[in-house]
Amino acid sequence: MAKKKRFSTFDVADMISVDPGSVANWIDSGVLKAHRTPGGHRRVDAEDLLRFLREHNMPIPAQLKDRPLRILVVDDERAMTQMLAKAIRAQFPDYEVVEAQDGFRAGAIVATQTPDVVILDLKMPGMDGFEVCKMIKAQEATRHAAVIAVTAYGSDETVERIMACGASACLDKPVDLNELFAQVGSSLAET
Repeated sequence: MAKKKRFSTFDVADMISVDPGSVANWIDSGVLKAHRTPGGHRRVDAEDLLRFLREHNMPIPAQLKDRPLRILVVDDERAMTQMLAKAIRAQFPDYEVVEAQDGFRAGAIVATQTPDVVILDLKMPGMDGFEVCKMIKAQEATRHAAVIAVTAYGSDETVERIMACGASACLDKPVDLNELFAQVGSSLAET
Protein backbone atom coordinates (compact mmCIF):
# COMPACT_ATOMS: atom_id res chain seq x y z
CA MET A 1 0.00 0.00 0.00
CA ALA A 2 1.18 3.56 -0.63
CA LYS A 3 2.82 5.48 2.19
CA LYS A 4 0.55 7.58 4.40
CA LYS A 5 0.14 10.70 2.34
CA ARG A 6 -2.52 13.25 1.64
CA PHE A 7 -3.05 15.03 -1.63
CA SER A 8 -4.81 18.22 -2.70
CA THR A 9 -7.29 18.20 -5.57
CA PHE A 10 -4.55 19.74 -7.74
CA ASP A 11 -2.09 16.98 -6.75
CA VAL A 12 -4.64 14.29 -7.62
CA ALA A 13 -5.55 15.98 -10.91
CA ASP A 14 -1.89 16.25 -11.90
CA MET A 15 -1.18 12.60 -11.00
CA ILE A 16 -4.04 11.14 -13.03
CA SER A 17 -4.17 13.77 -15.80
CA VAL A 18 -7.65 15.17 -15.22
CA ASP A 19 -9.03 18.63 -14.52
CA PRO A 20 -8.94 19.69 -10.84
CA GLY A 21 -12.66 20.49 -11.16
CA SER A 22 -13.37 16.83 -11.92
CA VAL A 23 -11.56 15.78 -8.75
CA ALA A 24 -13.53 18.35 -6.72
CA ASN A 25 -16.78 17.06 -8.26
CA TRP A 26 -15.89 13.46 -7.39
CA ILE A 27 -15.21 14.50 -3.80
CA ASP A 28 -18.34 16.65 -3.49
CA SER A 29 -20.53 13.85 -4.89
CA GLY A 30 -19.02 11.30 -2.49
CA VAL A 31 -17.45 9.16 -5.22
CA LEU A 32 -13.93 9.96 -3.97
CA LYS A 33 -13.50 9.96 -0.20
CA ALA A 34 -11.78 13.06 1.18
CA HIS A 35 -11.82 15.47 4.11
CA ARG A 36 -11.52 19.22 4.46
CA THR A 37 -8.82 21.16 6.25
CA PRO A 38 -9.85 23.88 8.73
CA GLY A 39 -9.32 26.30 5.82
CA GLY A 40 -11.86 24.39 3.69
CA HIS A 41 -9.38 22.73 1.33
CA ARG A 42 -10.07 19.19 0.17
CA ARG A 43 -7.50 16.50 1.01
CA VAL A 44 -7.45 12.91 -0.26
CA ASP A 45 -5.61 10.13 1.58
CA ALA A 46 -3.43 7.91 -0.63
CA GLU A 47 -5.37 4.78 0.39
CA ASP A 48 -8.68 6.39 -0.61
CA LEU A 49 -7.26 7.51 -3.93
CA LEU A 50 -5.91 4.01 -4.62
CA ARG A 51 -9.31 2.49 -3.82
CA PHE A 52 -11.05 5.00 -6.13
CA LEU A 53 -8.63 4.33 -9.00
CA ARG A 54 -8.97 0.56 -8.68
CA GLU A 55 -12.77 0.70 -8.42
CA HIS A 56 -12.87 2.73 -11.63
CA ASN A 57 -10.20 0.68 -13.45
CA MET A 58 -7.88 3.66 -13.75
CA PRO A 59 -4.06 3.35 -13.91
CA ILE A 60 -2.17 3.69 -10.63
CA PRO A 61 0.33 6.57 -10.87
CA ALA A 62 3.96 5.97 -9.89
CA GLN A 63 3.64 8.35 -6.91
CA LEU A 64 1.27 5.89 -5.23
CA LYS A 65 3.49 2.86 -5.66
CA ASP A 66 5.89 2.15 -2.83
CA ARG A 67 7.16 -1.17 -4.15
CA PRO A 68 8.10 -2.65 -7.51
CA LEU A 69 5.32 -4.22 -9.51
CA ARG A 70 4.98 -7.90 -8.59
CA ILE A 71 4.26 -10.88 -10.85
CA LEU A 72 3.23 -14.23 -9.36
CA VAL A 73 3.78 -17.40 -11.43
CA VAL A 74 1.73 -20.41 -10.29
CA ASP A 75 2.06 -23.91 -11.76
CA ASP A 76 2.25 -27.31 -10.05
CA GLU A 77 5.04 -28.34 -12.44
CA ARG A 78 8.20 -26.87 -10.88
CA ALA A 79 10.07 -26.87 -14.21
CA MET A 80 7.25 -24.85 -15.83
CA THR A 81 7.15 -22.35 -12.95
CA GLN A 82 10.91 -21.88 -13.05
CA MET A 83 11.02 -21.54 -16.85
CA LEU A 84 8.23 -18.96 -16.95
CA ALA A 85 9.67 -17.02 -13.99
CA LYS A 86 13.14 -16.94 -15.58
CA ALA A 87 11.75 -15.74 -18.92
CA ILE A 88 9.63 -13.06 -17.23
CA ARG A 89 12.58 -11.83 -15.14
CA ALA A 90 14.66 -11.51 -18.31
CA GLN A 91 11.89 -9.64 -20.16
CA PHE A 92 10.79 -7.45 -17.22
CA PRO A 93 13.93 -6.96 -15.06
CA ASP A 94 12.44 -4.08 -13.04
CA TYR A 95 9.60 -6.21 -11.71
CA GLU A 96 9.60 -8.64 -8.81
CA VAL A 97 8.73 -12.22 -9.78
CA VAL A 98 7.45 -14.68 -7.17
CA GLU A 99 6.78 -18.41 -7.69
CA ALA A 100 4.30 -20.91 -6.23
CA GLN A 101 3.81 -24.59 -7.02
CA ASP A 102 0.23 -25.00 -5.78
CA GLY A 103 -2.99 -23.10 -5.23
CA PHE A 104 -2.68 -22.99 -1.45
CA ARG A 105 0.81 -21.43 -1.59
CA ALA A 106 -0.44 -19.03 -4.27
CA GLY A 107 -3.28 -18.01 -1.92
CA ALA A 108 -0.81 -17.27 0.87
CA ILE A 109 1.37 -15.19 -1.45
CA VAL A 110 -1.64 -13.31 -2.82
CA ALA A 111 -2.77 -12.48 0.73
CA THR A 112 0.62 -11.27 1.94
CA GLN A 113 2.35 -9.86 -1.15
CA THR A 114 -0.54 -8.54 -3.28
CA PRO A 115 0.76 -9.28 -6.78
CA ASP A 116 -0.18 -7.03 -9.70
CA VAL A 117 -0.21 -9.85 -12.27
CA VAL A 118 -0.80 -13.57 -11.66
CA ILE A 119 0.14 -16.16 -14.27
CA LEU A 120 -1.99 -19.07 -13.20
CA ASP A 121 -2.12 -22.73 -14.23
CA LEU A 122 -5.70 -23.96 -14.09
CA LYS A 123 -5.27 -27.67 -13.40
CA MET A 124 -3.54 -28.18 -10.05
CA PRO A 125 -4.17 -30.60 -7.21
CA GLY A 126 -5.92 -29.22 -4.13
CA MET A 127 -6.96 -25.66 -4.93
CA ASP A 128 -7.20 -25.31 -8.70
CA GLY A 129 -6.67 -22.15 -10.76
CA PHE A 130 -10.40 -21.37 -10.89
CA GLU A 131 -10.57 -21.21 -7.08
CA VAL A 132 -7.39 -19.13 -6.88
CA CYS A 133 -8.74 -16.66 -9.46
CA LYS A 134 -12.05 -16.32 -7.58
CA MET A 135 -10.14 -15.71 -4.34
CA ILE A 136 -7.98 -13.01 -5.97
CA LYS A 137 -11.00 -11.21 -7.43
CA ALA A 138 -13.02 -11.48 -4.19
CA GLN A 139 -10.52 -9.54 -2.06
CA GLU A 140 -10.43 -5.75 -2.22
CA ALA A 141 -6.64 -5.63 -1.86
CA THR A 142 -6.06 -7.94 -4.84
CA ARG A 143 -9.04 -7.60 -7.18
CA HIS A 144 -6.97 -5.13 -9.26
CA ALA A 145 -4.51 -7.93 -10.13
CA ALA A 146 -4.63 -9.18 -13.70
CA VAL A 147 -4.95 -12.96 -13.91
CA ILE A 148 -3.48 -14.60 -16.99
CA ALA A 149 -4.53 -18.24 -17.03
CA VAL A 150 -2.48 -20.94 -18.74
CA THR A 151 -3.76 -24.42 -19.49
CA ALA A 152 -3.12 -27.52 -21.53
CA TYR A 153 -6.89 -28.09 -21.55
CA GLY A 154 -8.04 -24.96 -23.38
CA SER A 155 -11.56 -25.86 -24.47
CA ASP A 156 -14.11 -23.11 -25.10
CA GLU A 157 -15.86 -24.13 -21.88
CA THR A 158 -12.61 -23.83 -19.87
CA VAL A 159 -11.86 -20.39 -21.34
CA GLU A 160 -15.40 -19.16 -20.64
CA ARG A 161 -15.26 -20.50 -17.09
CA ILE A 162 -11.94 -18.84 -16.16
CA MET A 163 -12.94 -15.57 -17.82
CA ALA A 164 -16.16 -15.64 -15.75
CA CYS A 165 -13.95 -15.99 -12.65
CA GLY A 166 -12.24 -12.71 -13.57
CA ALA A 167 -9.20 -13.69 -15.65
CA SER A 168 -8.10 -11.20 -18.29
CA ALA A 169 -6.72 -13.87 -20.66
CA CYS A 170 -6.37 -17.63 -21.08
CA LEU A 171 -3.33 -18.95 -22.96
CA ASP A 172 -2.70 -22.47 -24.21
CA LYS A 173 0.23 -24.61 -23.12
CA PRO A 174 2.86 -24.85 -24.33
CA VAL A 175 2.94 -21.14 -23.64
CA ASP A 176 3.95 -18.82 -26.49
CA LEU A 177 6.34 -16.52 -24.60
CA ASN A 178 5.78 -13.58 -26.95
CA GLU A 179 2.04 -13.81 -26.36
CA LEU A 180 2.60 -14.10 -22.61
CA PHE A 181 4.94 -11.09 -22.60
CA ALA A 182 2.37 -9.06 -24.53
CA GLN A 183 -0.35 -9.96 -22.00
CA VAL A 184 1.91 -9.20 -19.01
CA GLY A 185 3.06 -5.92 -20.57
CA SER A 186 -0.48 -4.70 -21.24
CA SER A 187 -1.59 -5.78 -17.75
CA LEU A 188 1.30 -3.93 -16.09
CA ALA A 189 0.59 -0.82 -18.15
CA GLU A 190 -2.92 -0.75 -16.68
CA THR A 191 -1.77 -0.99 -13.03
